[in-house]
Amino acid sequence: MSQNRMRLSDGLWLLALAVYIFAGMPLASFHGDEAMQIYMSHDYATAFIRRVPEQLQVQPPYVVDEDGWLRILNGSVNRYAIGLSWHLAGFNEEALPPRPGWRWDLNNEANAEAGYRPSDALLNTSRFPSTVFLALSAGVMFAIGRAFGGRLSAYAISGLYAFNPIILLNGRRAMMEGSLLFFGLLAIFAAIQISKMITQNWGGFETRPYSRRREVLLWALLALAAGLTLTSKHSGVVFAAGAWGWVLAAAVVKTLSLSLRGGSITFTSLSATLLKLALTGLLALALFVALSPALWNDPAARLRDLIEQRDNLLQSQVKADPRAPTTLGQRLEGILMQPFMTPAMHYESLIWGQSPAAAAEIATYTASPLSGLQFGPLLGLPLTLLAGFGLAALFVPRLRPDGLWQFGLLAWVLVTVGSLLANPLPWQRYYLSWLPVVTGLAGVGLLAARAALTDRR
Repeated sequence: MSQNRMRLSDGLWLLALAVYIFAGMPLASFHGDEAMQIYMSHDYATAFIRRVPEQLQVQPPYVVDEDGWLRILNGSVNRYAIGLSWHLAGFNEEALPPRPGWRWDLNNEANAEAGYRPSDALLNTSRFPSTVFLALSAGVMFAIGRAFGGRLSAYAISGLYAFNPIILLNGRRAMMEGSLLFFGLLAIFAAIQISKMITQNWGGFETRPYSRRREVLLWALLALAAGLTLTSKHSGVVFAAGAWGWVLAAAVVKTLSLSLRGGSITFTSLSATLLKLALTGLLALALFVALSPALWNDPAARLRDLIEQRDNLLQSQVKADPRAPTTLGQRLEGILMQPFMTPAMHYESLIWGQSPAAAAEIATYTASPLSGLQFGPLLGLPLTLLAGFGLAALFVPRLRPDGLWQFGLLAWVLVTVGSLLANPLPWQRYYLSWLPVVTGLAGVGLLAARAALTDRR
């Protein structure tokens, strides 16, 4: 197949995935956090319509469900994107839900009667930007898969990602997950490209020469993507750490391998990489602060407030959920089962399950072919085993494609697993950063299986 036909095929595939993602957006079951995010899009009007962003600054004390508390606990990208979406669609602030967007002490029906549930038109308008980010993230997964082993892994990984019901549900909602996935995966992609640059023409990893301009652009992309990941959702620090770990792994492995081959031990290249990682981290943090008006008033103090308030919120969530805190065994089970063996979790609050209207929404969405591949044991078990085979293949040179990306992927795995082992809540949304990792491992497993079959012939 010619290069032009391959590009056309790739483009049509990604377009088909995007159409599928958008087609199911209106059907996705409603979540109370969507109403809260839509309420918080008042900040868009404050910053961009009235042009007084300084009014978005906060300081203690923080009162639960008040604007200052909501601002310091939540990322900014989604609320601004929602605001831009309803602004362009012709809505105004009067259409938004009242403070705080959703009352978790009330059931679904009481919230709807009190005017907290947005109209369907406003809800779908507000879901649009997150769904755009989700569709774009499928394209990034395609690029990541291609970096692993060519077009086969690109199609497999992007398809598994885009048809995963957990990713679809969370990414289609008017919440922070769509932008989190896009910018987080973009940071990982930038890290992969930087790692290629570090290891070029060494260890069997042949790449085209990298110009200084391309190098600067890649590091800038990493800083930009990591900063926007943090601005999307604070838990995006897991993606950022995974990206940093990927680059660091490439630099360390190259340095150690050269010394083992009898070459002169020099840490100049490693030191330069560490310096660039530190500078990129500072730039990402600066971007995060610049796009988060809640942090403008004494950023160091507000960052401490953010950490403290997030810890307070986590403790209150653990206390309120009878299933928490989870044991180590339950966390390990979640790491194994969530990607392909667990149905999508439509709500976290147990009171939500008592609503007939919510149950009807969930049933309608789940029954639709637009809700994704409901894997179940029939598909979920083989995919889980394939991902496990992919993880094992990272340690078997003959089963993995040429290159050093496996060390970076392993670093991404370790960072993400570490974060999940520290999480005491059984909520599926916290496993969202793990799903792209396991999807990537399944793609590696597919490549490894092909390599094993080829060796037998």
